Amino acid sequence: MITRRFLIPLLLLVSLFGCTQRDITRTFDEVETFIMERPDSALAILDTMDRSRLQTDRTRARHALLHAMALDKNFIDVSEDSIAQVAVDYYSKRGPRKYYARSLYYLGLAYYYQKDYNKAIVEFTKAEEVAQKCDSLYLGMVKVAQADTYGKTYNIIEEENSMIKSFNIFNSISNTYYLQSVLLRISQVYYNTHRIEKSEDILNQLINDISINDNIRSSALTSMAFINVIKSAHDYPYADSLFSLNYDEYAGKNMTLKYYWAWAYSLSMMGRNDEAQDIIDQLESDKSGTSSYWQYMIAKSQEDFQSSLSHLEDYVKYNDIEVSDALKQSLALSQRDYYESQSKVSEYKAHNARLTMWIIILMSVFALFLVFIFIRMYVRKQNEVREGYFQHISEIKRQLEEAKREDYPSLKKKYISLYRSRFETIGALYEQFVHSKDLVNAETSVYNKVSVLVEGFTEDYSDSEKFEAMLDEDMDNIMSNLHVEVPGLKKKDYVIFSLFVIGFDVTTISHLLNTTMNTIYIRKSRIRHQIEELNPLHKQQFLEVLDQFQPFQS
Repeated sequence: MITRRFLIPLLLLVSLFGCTQRDITRTFDEVETFIMERPDSALAILDTMDRSRLQTDRTRARHALLHAMALDKNFIDVSEDSIAQVAVDYYSKRGPRKYYARSLYYLGLAYYYQKDYNKAIVEFTKAEEVAQKCDSLYLGMVKVAQADTYGKTYNIIEEENSMIKSFNIFNSISNTYYLQSVLLRISQVYYNTHRIEKSEDILNQLINDISINDNIRSSALTSMAFINVIKSAHDYPYADSLFSLNYDEYAGKNMTLKYYWAWAYSLSMMGRNDEAQDIIDQLESDKSGTSSYWQYMIAKSQEDFQSSLSHLEDYVKYNDIEVSDALKQSLALSQRDYYESQSKVSEYKAHNARLTMWIIILMSVFALFLVFIFIRMYVRKQNEVREGYFQHISEIKRQLEEAKREDYPSLKKKYISLYRSRFETIGALYEQFVHSKDLVNAETSVYNKVSVLVEGFTEDYSDSEKFEAMLDEDMDNIMSNLHVEVPGLKKKDYVIFSLFVIGFDVTTISHLLNTTMNTIYIRKSRIRHQIEELNPLHKQQFLEVLDQFQPFQS
C-alpha cells in the first residue's frame, strides 16, 4: 500500500504532464504546503517539471522561488543568483510582498555562497525591510543570514545583535525548530567571544530539551564536548562521554576534523593512548592548521618536546599564511565593492538624489574608518598570537639546550620559576628521577643528583612548616591565609595545596607523596569544595592555584 507520505508527491508528479497554467499554479500551491517538512519531495517535483510549459512570467517566477527554497531546505548551497533574480524581478513589481521578501532573501543567499558579502548584505537589508510588514518567519531567517554575513566579515558586534533579534522574532511566533537553531548559533557567538559560561548554559539547555531536533542536539553535544576539552577548567572524561554519546546515538553526526582531534587529545590526557592513536591514525591525511595545533598539544602532553616544537612551527606557518590571505581578501573586497554596494543600499532607502549623495559620503567615511579599525585590531591580535607562538618556540629550544648542560644542584633554587614557565622542566626531571631508581652506573649519579631536588617531601611532612613559611614569604602569606580562612583541612591537604602553589602537577605530587593520582584528585576536589563552601577572603587566589595548569589554547 502506498502511504500518504508518498501519495501526494506521486499524484503531483503525474499531474504535471499535459497540465494547464491553472494546474501548474495549483501544483505550486500544493508544493508550498509541504516544502518545509518534505523538501526532498518538493525538489523532485520541481526538477522534473517541464519548464517549457511555464508560459507566463508569473509561473516562471513562482517556480524559481520554490526551486531556490527547495534547494536551500535540502542544504544545497547554490551560488547561481539568476534563479532568485527571476523571482525578484517579477515580485518587486507585482507582489505579493511576502514572495518579494523571500526572493530577496534567496538572492542574498546566492551572493553569500559566492562570498560576495557586500552584495549579500544589501539584499538581506532589502529583504528585512519588506519582511517586517508581511512575513515574520522569513524576517527571522533574514536576521540569521545577516548574522552569518557579519561573522564572515569579522563584525562580531552586529553578528551578535542580529542573532539576538532573530531569537526574539522566532520566540514571538513560537517556532521551536528555528528557536533551537538560533540558540545553538548564539552559543557559538558566546564561545567565539570567550563567554564560555553563557555558551555552556545554552548548550546544556539544548542537550536536556526532550523535544529538540536530532541534528541540533548532535551539534550541541559536539560543541559542549569541545568546550570541555579546551576551557581552563577542562573535564576530559565528560568531553569523552559527550563525544561517545553523539557517536552512539547519531553515528558521529556533525563530527568535524576539529572535534575528532579534540577527542583524541582528551583520550590522551586520560591516559587512554591506544584509543587516542586509533583516532589519530584515521586523521593521518589531515594536513591542516587544526591538525598541527592538536598534534602539538598531544605531543606536549606526552612530553615529546621535539615533536611538539615541530608541530607548533607548522601551526605558526599555517596561521601566518591564513592571516595574510584573510587580510588580502578583506582589502580586495572593500576596494572593489564598497562604493557600489553602499550606493545600492542608499538608493533603495532614499530616492532623493541629494540625500543619497550625502548618505554615500558619510557612510563611506564611517565604513572606511570601521574597516581600518577592524583590520588594525585583527592584525594586532594575530601579531600577538604569533609573538606568543615564537616565544613558546624559543623557550622550548632554550630548555632543550639547557637540559643538556644543566647544573643539577642549581635546579633546587630555580624550580619555582621554571615550573611557572608552562614547560614542565622540573616535572620532566622528576620523571627521570622515578625511572632511574633501579638503574646502575651512570644513571645512579643522575638519580642521586635529582633526589636532592625532592628531599623533604615525604609521608611525615617533616619540613612542611618550613616550606610553607618560604611560600608565605614569597607569595603574600598564601599558606597562612589558607590555614586561617579554611581551617577544616587535614595536614596532608595543606601539603598538597603547597605543592600546587609552586606549580607541581598531579602526577608529580602523587610520586612525591607516594600515593595515587586518584587520591590527589580526590583531595584536590575536597580542598576546592571547602574553599567554595567557606567563601574565604582570598577565595579567588586559592582557586587560581588549583586551576593554574591548563592546555595551551589557540
